Amino acid sequence: MHVKLTTSGGRRYVRLVESYGDEAGRVKKRTVATLGRAEQVDGSLDAVINGLLKITGRAPMGAKPPAPTVSFESARARSVTYGR
Repeated sequence: MHVKLTTSGGRRYVRLVESYGDEAGRVKKRTVATLGRAEQVDGSLDAVINGLLKITGRAPMGAKPPAPTVSFESARARSVTYGR
């Protein structure tokens, strides 16, 4: 599936489109959902995107990534004597 922008009557629409093969093996596309006019898409679409991310096991948009783990090693971890 992918998101497609289409134009109709001078307005742009956001659609969720699916590719599939017909009986003859040709690739076809069909609109699964029209998500609205492109200029009116707002935060309500974020819930749809986050829902799709959730069911695929990915982190939702705006989620903070986990803090990196940092470890430090002393530069003077062992004493080295030269020529003694």
